[in-house]
Amino acid sequence: VVSTQSTGSFKLIHNYQLIHLLRPNMLDEEMDEFLKSLEEEDDAKPQKQPPKPRPNLANELPDDLDEILNDPDFQMEQRATNKPTKLKRETKKCTVVYIGRKDLSIGQTSCPNIRCMKCDCGVVCFNDFEWSGDIEYLFLRNNYPDFERLESKLKPMKGSFAYACQCNSVSVQRQTQVNSVKSSLKWFCGSH
Repeated sequence: VVSTQSTGSFKLIHNYQLIHLLRPNMLDEEMDEFLKSLEEEDDAKPQKQPPKPRPNLANELPDDLDEILNDPDFQMEQRATNKPTKLKRETKKCTVVYIGRKDLSIGQTSCPNIRCMKCDCGVVCFNDFEWSGDIEYLFLRNNYPDFERLESKLKPMKGSFAYACQCNSVSVQRQTQVNSVKSSLKWFCGSH
């Protein structure tokens, strides 16, 4: 037998279930008395008052504050902090992304931080390797960027470079622009 009120019926039923779980041998009369005591404690608690509105502090500031702040002899002390200032490091971004070996005739180096727009992953490069045939998308998805797992589809080739992201792969022997190797490549410079 559980008494329920419109305001606290859920609370009483919930308390009844908790007591029944914690003390299964407790008699219904004892449980009713215990719940009634809890209910009386809740009724005895004072009701929360709504918060009082705060006064507008702008109207209460002294009029001399403007005089103090405008006084030429008044100087605010700057606190010395132990925090180091962050220096903005100038970042360089390739306008044209090159992959492969540095070509002295072009005067460009390969981009060291290439990212893919399709899979949002960095592009890895394996020097002196090339990809053996066409590499399946799922193979790259499951094995990128681990060399030991990708090695089964790589073959040693002196002077070659095998590049891969999580969705695409390409091999080059000389320095080349990314967009001229494969039209499906969406690789860009991630700044360095």
